[in-house]
Amino acid sequence: MVTAGSRLHAQRTALLEYVGRQVRDSTLSEDIVQEAYLRLLTFEAKPDKVITNVPAFLRRISLNLVRDHFRRATRIPVVELSDTIPCPMPNADQQIARRQLIELVADILGKMPPLRREVFIRRRVRGQSAGEVVEALGLSSSAVSHHMARAIVDLHMAIQKIEKRGGPVRE
Repeated sequence: MVTAGSRLHAQRTALLEYVGRQVRDSTLSEDIVQEAYLRLLTFEAKPDKVITNVPAFLRRISLNLVRDHFRRATRIPVVELSDTIPCPMPNADQQIARRQLIELVADILGKMPPLRREVFIRRRVRGQSAGEVVEALGLSSSAVSHHMARAIVDLHMAIQKIEKRGGPVRE
């Protein structure tokens, strides 16, 4: 006696073989067959729809899914991974050097007079305009310019001293 479960299993196996011949990828075949069965069940759930030849219906859905797959594959180029393509992220040494540079700049900023440091941080770190800094701190525009110039000179001189001692700071 042939049960509905064994008939369904035989249909599924035949459909997997059919799709497998089309795509030559077992994982993709499984996905397509699963999607075909899902679409079959969705179609059968509609009250006015009756399927007389389920195997043929599943083959047609599967064939359409295979075609859709190949259409998408031609539109979206596949990029193979390669050991020769450099990673855009900095390597460990570069990350350490950047971290050290940040610590160095933070140390230099910590040694600056508080107002000069505040002006520099507002302008360069927070991206505020000179006018915004003038308003926020109650300074004249020439005072803001003077504090910025002094902060940049302080940073430049500290970096030069470190480079003279042999510690590379810039990349």
